[in-house]
Amino acid sequence: MSVKALSKRHHVHSRTVRQALASPTPPPRKPRTVKESPVLDRIRPALDAILDECAATNGGQLPPTRLIWERLLDEHDADVSYRTVRRFLAGHPLTNPNGVAGTPRHTPGDFLGATHQALQANIIRNHRGLLTAIRQQPAMHGIDGSFATTTAFVLGCDAGTSWSMLAGFHEWLVVRLGKGHDLTWPALVRHLAPAGWIHPLTPHADIEAVATLFQLLGEFLDQREQPDGLARIFRDYQSWLNTQSWYHFETAGTDQIN
Repeated sequence: MSVKALSKRHHVHSRTVRQALASPTPPPRKPRTVKESPVLDRIRPALDAILDECAATNGGQLPPTRLIWERLLDEHDADVSYRTVRRFLAGHPLTNPNGVAGTPRHTPGDFLGATHQALQANIIRNHRGLLTAIRQQPAMHGIDGSFATTTAFVLGCDAGTSWSMLAGFHEWLVVRLGKGHDLTWPALVRHLAPAGWIHPLTPHADIEAVATLFQLLGEFLDQREQPDGLARIFRDYQSWLNTQSWYHFETAGTDQIN
């Protein structure tokens, strides 16, 4: 039979017939492009935070999809459908291949050893996404984009994570600047701005301070993302402290102690 006859008989394109005649092995399917909805982009940081929290507190087990969806509605006032959340969870690394929210059970030791780094990476990714959203669209987060309101918002985010989001940031900045252990991290950021400490902030200096803040936060999260990143930050800070004369107390003589 001719190619045209085979195409008509099997109701396929002639190109498909030629491919089948050339080789019994069909060509691989093209990867399917999944387009996420704008709603999912808005709720992604909150959704990832909920998943990481549940996985960390329940031994790697995630609650059913409906409970996660209800938390989004109740705690974050998210306008998202159950179907959208389920579709997102189907491809999430913390879910199993069946698309059900949950991961295989592990013993506590295995879970801590095997998944801690992955969970930490997910948490850092959530922090990055939130900071990027604040930088790109400050008005949507209720701030005017100035250094004062931006630092206040970031401090609030840190408080919302029980002060874990910026754990080590102050120490990292002190080592970076080489001084200022008695300053808050917003003051350290202003010292590290291109123009140095300026008070009060001029409009141009304010813009530079905000840009410096997000740049330093990005570099800090890069270090935190390393397997021993936080421990290395505190080791470097301790090494810096050991070089400071005021950090070492003089030891009194025996007669003075008596």
